[in-house]
Amino acid sequence: MSRLALQTAVRSLWLLRNHEKAWQPSAMISAAQTSSSARWTHSKPRELKNRIRKAEKLAEPRTIDVAEDFRSHNYKEEDLRPQGGMIEKIVAEHKERGTIFLIPGKDSPARESVTQALVRLVSIGVRPEFLLDGCVQKAELFRVLTTHGESSLKIINTLVSIGNLTYEDSLRILSEFSEELLACSNNGIRERIEAIVASGISTSRELSHALRKCPALLFAREPAEMRGLAEGIGGFFSRRQASNMIARCPQILLKNIEEVEEKYDYVFYQMGAEGEELSECGDRWIDGMDLQEMQTRHVFLVLTGKYSQPDPKRPQLKMENPKLKKILNTSDEQFAVNVAGVTMEEYTVFKAMRLRQLEVEKKERTYERIKPSKRKAYERRQKERPELLEHVFDVARDSSL
Repeated sequence: MSRLALQTAVRSLWLLRNHEKAWQPSAMISAAQTSSSARWTHSKPRELKNRIRKAEKLAEPRTIDVAEDFRSHNYKEEDLRPQGGMIEKIVAEHKERGTIFLIPGKDSPARESVTQALVRLVSIGVRPEFLLDGCVQKAELFRVLTTHGESSLKIINTLVSIGNLTYEDSLRILSEFSEELLACSNNGIRERIEAIVASGISTSRELSHALRKCPALLFAREPAEMRGLAEGIGGFFSRRQASNMIARCPQILLKNIEEVEEKYDYVFYQMGAEGEELSECGDRWIDGMDLQEMQTRHVFLVLTGKYSQPDPKRPQLKMENPKLKKILNTSDEQFAVNVAGVTMEEYTVFKAMRLRQLEVEKKERTYERIKPSKRKAYERRQKERPELLEHVFDVARDSSL
């Protein structure tokens, strides 16, 4: 199917529906607030590719349910003493669930090394109810605290003192990623936290939020790689905008730099959006939307008359386009109904038609890729481009969509 046929079909569909109503803004999608209950949310060498792929998977939002309500448990006083019956209580609970732990007896000299981490955590203020329930709910947490007590305490102290996390949140992270954190070592975790701060996280609150939302930052990528990606983002954004984006979506530091560059390259040069708009968008364009879907939404809005390309010769004129976050940070149904003003069925038909067109064309990229260093030259070319009369159609320009 030719491009002209695709455009004609979409425009005809639009005229048949005779929609003259104004665009109705969709309901704002507020990001879930991260609380102390911990709502958690990911051509290079093969080893790096594997690390990035694993990090992206771990960067997905996730909730760890550990000791949400202490009052629902009727623990005996003896069960809350690490040197008393806490160990026996945890072992008994896991035995009922089919997991067997062998621990030294109360009179054994090895008993002290097993209980060392638990005793220390209670002594510095961690509630014994939380610690007991956490070890019961997460067998891995109990295992790592009893077999790698000293290393675990060092990691927890680093997360608290440098990462500005609470002891409870540090234990939650340790319960999920104990193997990765132990393999990374305490010094490696410290270096990664320093790299996150150097990437633009300026306050302790932003840092703790970033670590709770994306714990994989602590181990899934080398510090130098995170710093390099932050520098790449700085090529398109101001320092404030880049810091704002990294604070909102810390998982961007785990992404493939080429994929991220392609996305904001398209937003800047093909959609004509500003860096401020993109930095205020949510994280769906980073995690849940590939470049092809981004292009499809943009092209659909242009063809249906909902999006006008900014005039490079008169950049001071602001177009009445939908907000970028409405385009990129919404579901397909929200985008179709509230932004494009069509039904979900119509947008689905268009997506299928466009996919078929792209398969026929088999083009790697349907628009010109602009590097940050070439930005001024690109803008100069756009301004020097001759203005066409109303009855003249520039096929080359139209095909760039």
